[in-house]
Amino acid sequence: MIRKAHNLDMSVTDPTPEQIRQRSEAIRKAWGPRERARRATFKRVGWTPPLFSERELPGYSAGDFEH
Repeated sequence: MIRKAHNLDMSVTDPTPEQIRQRSEAIRKAWGPRERARRATFKRVGWTPPLFSERELPGYSAGDFEH
């Protein structure tokens, strides 16, 4: 969930990379096995065309495709 920032005071600074790393680590430590497994699953970024070999083409014979 994304929280909307309500404090628009410019004197408040963004967290440092180290603070972000520490907070992220603390959050991950609170995950149970089910959440850890859910987040570890592979997510496909986009579609790619199916791959196939020349041997899978209809009517293929070994001498048809000389390189």
